[in-house]
Amino acid sequence: MGLQDITLIQMCKKNNSWLRLAGSTFGLFAVACILCLAACSDDDASGPLPVITWNMSGARFKVLEGEVLSLVPDVANTDETTQYLWLREGTAVGTADNYSFCEEHAGEYYILFRVSNRFGTAEDELKVTVVERIGGQTDSIPDNDSVFAWRWPFTEMNIPVGRSIHLTPYCVENADGATYLWADNGTPVAGTMDYVFTASEQGLHTLTLTLSIDTFQVSQDILLRVCPPAGTYRREATARSQQMVTRIFEFVPAPGHQVNGYRLTGDAFPANCSHEEACDTVLQHFLRGWSTSLGACGGYLVAGFDHSVAVSGNYDLCIKGNPFDYQSEPGIIYVSQDVNGDGLPNDIWYELAGSEYGTESHTTGYAVTYYRPSQPHSATVWKDNKGGRGEIPYMSYWNPNPYYWQDWIDGSEKTYFGSCLASHVSYSGGISDLPPYPWGYADNLGSDYRNGTLGRMGYYKVENARTWDGQPAALEYFDFVKVQTAITGATPNLGEASTEVYGIFATE
Repeated sequence: MGLQDITLIQMCKKNNSWLRLAGSTFGLFAVACILCLAACSDDDASGPLPVITWNMSGARFKVLEGEVLSLVPDVANTDETTQYLWLREGTAVGTADNYSFCEEHAGEYYILFRVSNRFGTAEDELKVTVVERIGGQTDSIPDNDSVFAWRWPFTEMNIPVGRSIHLTPYCVENADGATYLWADNGTPVAGTMDYVFTASEQGLHTLTLTLSIDTFQVSQDILLRVCPPAGTYRREATARSQQMVTRIFEFVPAPGHQVNGYRLTGDAFPANCSHEEACDTVLQHFLRGWSTSLGACGGYLVAGFDHSVAVSGNYDLCIKGNPFDYQSEPGIIYVSQDVNGDGLPNDIWYELAGSEYGTESHTTGYAVTYYRPSQPHSATVWKDNKGGRGEIPYMSYWNPNPYYWQDWIDGSEKTYFGSCLASHVSYSGGISDLPPYPWGYADNLGSDYRNGTLGRMGYYKVENARTWDGQPAALEYFDFVKVQTAITGATPNLGEASTEVYGIFATE
């Protein structure tokens, strides 16, 4: 039998039929080609599989309830055929090379990450522990063992062309060894924890800070709207303009025994009060000349005028309080301009420099967090970002309400941001002493709390407004005012230091 008589059967299926190759020369050539292709295929099948790296022991992660955890593994040996799959409890939840995990309930969760290339598939399972944020309510400061956390004073802001703003997270916890990256509309701009954005031209900017620890990542977006130059939306006073503020935009008191239910005044706010109702109530108090307590350090209110108030260089702003030479409870004052013309206080703030501004008694970048008690008739504990801790005492004689945590304050914890003054609260021999600072603060019997054109109250120069870096703001007008309790501390007979406000006025 000659080679030309050999009939070769190639076991290759195509279109569900077997190919029969016959003939000596052609058959041998086909066999050679098939063997070559098979050899190439065998070589391809033995290539490197994907390799997944987390750089964390056991690929374990821990996060607080409601926090977003960005999972970004390192994957080696990828190619144009690479595909990704994220599975949670067997259900596909993502097909990108990263996954954002968020869970509102504490517990242990397992996520399977699977990646394939032309040579095969690799997968890795990781464990995410979601830790209860506070445990409902608490009588002590929670210890979030090794849980990362940070807090932000705002996530949106309007800023006029020509101004700058300082962006930074507060109360960063358990972030040793972290690296930071700021991006402006996706373009990296800084590798530090804080960043100064300068508004050079109008437009929208999404500033994103990404914190990384090994392969753990978390990000926060800040939306900045660069608006026309200040003055574009200035509202001139008319014959009908009011000297007193005409709207309370925010009333966010810190815990305090005089906020609501004070023995001498009774319940100041309706039961189950909403924030809007609380603001309306504060305005009615102002119209009647009644007191509003801002509660302990950080508690604040934000008010607005029905026109833009001109800055003359004299005393353009008045705030009535209730200070004494032995009991001054100073509040720091801020002003703002409506730079986007929407009538809302969502624009950058400028602190009025008082006598302590820039001294060791004055702290910027301050944050204090209060924790709602788990039991009625209990003290409210707090901690700040400077290492301070304390409590707001429960004083049943002065206020029998079961809690000093107000209905319109959501959650079991609340953080307040701003500046603070060194506490000057003392108690000795049954006598409390809260001496005043020299000048520049609300509800403070300094040299600027006097009899003036609008009566006895504090008179303030808005030309003392400062930018975030301590420079004169040189404002020509202002639309909004914020007053915030500036000191911590309490005494057995007076309770916590808390700024009181009876009204806010323009002198023009």
